[in-house]
Amino acid sequence: MKRRVFETFDALLRYRGRPGLEQDTVLLDLGSADGAFVNVCARQGMQAVGLDISDGVDFEVDRFPVEDASVDVVTATSVIEHLHSPANMLNETMRVLRPGGAFILVSPNWYYSARTYFDDPTHVHPYSQKSLAAVLQSYEFEQISVVPWLVKKPAFLWDIPKAFFVARWLIPFRGTAPAWIPSILKGKSSSLLALAIKRSELER
Repeated sequence: MKRRVFETFDALLRYRGRPGLEQDTVLLDLGSADGAFVNVCARQGMQAVGLDISDGVDFEVDRFPVEDASVDVVTATSVIEHLHSPANMLNETMRVLRPGGAFILVSPNWYYSARTYFDDPTHVHPYSQKSLAAVLQSYEFEQISVVPWLVKKPAFLWDIPKAFFVARWLIPFRGTAPAWIPSILKGKSSSLLALAIKRSELER
């Protein structure tokens, strides 16, 4: 699954005209858990490291043990919704990213998950497409794109009309459906995938 996540992040970067997850890219994965995504990145020749609560880092208050402007890509899958305030995480992400660096995050879409959102008691702050874009903009990220979390699907689906409705209601099966179901019919999603860029020095 983490390989599919890697390929989806890479596809979104390239689709938005950014460098992909290429060899020697420096990547920081927030909420890295068992390190599975970091391991996938490392196998592709990337310089990838992870940070998690198990490393003694509280994303709401702590400075990341990473040098300023030293990272090309920061990823955070299912992290931001667990924070009462994203301020420290977003400020620290902006600090460690190089100019022109990319921030990629995944979070449930409140608009489609409201009925079950708080079934997970660790969810504390819901986001919609509009609110996630607004909070990223308020921390001075640019070229913000918030699209449906569609794993390994044709990239044009991110930009079709009512893309979130299609991802939630018109794709009939979840990604965990049996292998005999065609992949185009799998990947039903009610989550957000966001890409935001730190302004380059030339744009300042």
